[in-house]
Amino acid sequence: MQRSTAMTPLLDGGGGGGRWAQDKLHGQPPTSSVLSRGIRLAIFAFVLAALLFCAGCSRSMIPPEPPAPKGIVDLDEAAWEKVRAQQHGRVLLVDFWATWCDPCREEFPNLVRLHNNYRGRGLSVVAISMDEPESVPAIQRFLQSQGAQFGSYRQHFGDFEALVNSINPRWGGGIPATFLYDREGRLVSSWEGATTYEEFEGAVKPLLP
Repeated sequence: MQRSTAMTPLLDGGGGGGRWAQDKLHGQPPTSSVLSRGIRLAIFAFVLAALLFCAGCSRSMIPPEPPAPKGIVDLDEAAWEKVRAQQHGRVLLVDFWATWCDPCREEFPNLVRLHNNYRGRGLSVVAISMDEPESVPAIQRFLQSQGAQFGSYRQHFGDFEALVNSINPRWGGGIPATFLYDREGRLVSSWEGATTYEEFEGAVKPLLP
């Protein structure tokens, strides 16, 4: 009985088939399989490196935090819009408070801690005091005692009720009142009353790059 020559190409060196047959005969994995595994590993390494590179790029594209004003600056409607525009591209937490408001004073360390922990990742904090002009020295003493390094202002709005409605119609005007804006300047969360650090952090972190 003659052996069919149809199997001959598997054993000769032409077209790469002979090498596959030799590997199989010697119990070694096919060369094409080894190459395929190597390619997959190379692709995985490339994708991982690209993801890490993109994460670094995202962080590097965060606009720098605008410098805090020197002293306590009066804030009217036009200045308020300017402050918000300066923070575009960063997550912005705005807190309305007063030195005579006990819940405000209790909450304030949470704002300072949050700013210290996440300013490098793109969070800005702005504090707007509802105190009267004669209370500016008291505002400054309190901010210094808290170690606050973010922008601090005193409200000087011509129509506070209109401002309230423009920020959030649900806001009753009470303090402390805190508003969270995403990197595009959209209001995404708000709180009226003293808020814990954990609540703030839970809302802020998903917005950071």
